[in-house]
Amino acid sequence: MAYTLSTVRSRIEQKLDDTSFGTSKLTQFINDGQADILNSRRFTFMEREADIVTNPGDDTTLNVPALMQTPLSLRVYTPTSNALYLPYMEYENIDKMYPNIMETVAGAPVAWRAFNQDVFVYPIADNSYAMKLRYVKAPAELVLDDDVPEVPEPFGETLVLAGYKRALEHNDDYDQAQVIQQQIDVLIEKMDERYKRQTGRPHIMQQPLRRNRVRGF
Repeated sequence: MAYTLSTVRSRIEQKLDDTSFGTSKLTQFINDGQADILNSRRFTFMEREADIVTNPGDDTTLNVPALMQTPLSLRVYTPTSNALYLPYMEYENIDKMYPNIMETVAGAPVAWRAFNQDVFVYPIADNSYAMKLRYVKAPAELVLDDDVPEVPEPFGETLVLAGYKRALEHNDDYDQAQVIQQQIDVLIEKMDERYKRQTGRPHIMQQPLRRNRVRGF
């Protein structure tokens, strides 16, 4: 059986032994559950890389993915003479030093910052630089019956339970919902163990590290 939005809904209905919720409501339960699961950890299968470019004469960038959730790193890719891994700096620091960023001397990017789900470079770009942005994407909303969930199929039961829990809560069955949440937590731990780079603490979502700053910031 294919692993799709439709089949996840069917599995929830089987657990409920109830088809009265309707497609729309169960789809919302599934999307909410998927968001909770994938926003809880930094899973490697949600990592992506995108090509973005500087906007000459400005500190903004173009083509930042709409589903970017957490930016991870940025590097200048071309021209190769300017290829550079850019350190991250907090926007507060650059704002304090340069209240009007447009007054800075334009040049090749030497650092970057994030604000309001967007990516900016320092200083303002004097040319068009192609860059590689690595990021964690936000879960895409499941809409069509054939849409494939972003929770991997080997852990599809996690998503089924997440939707099932919301259906139980909708029916005011909070005690059973709490039991199901405990099962979800166990599966999330197993999924984190499967999809992580190394042993250690769970990959809790976080913003770029503050310690990676430009000298002097």
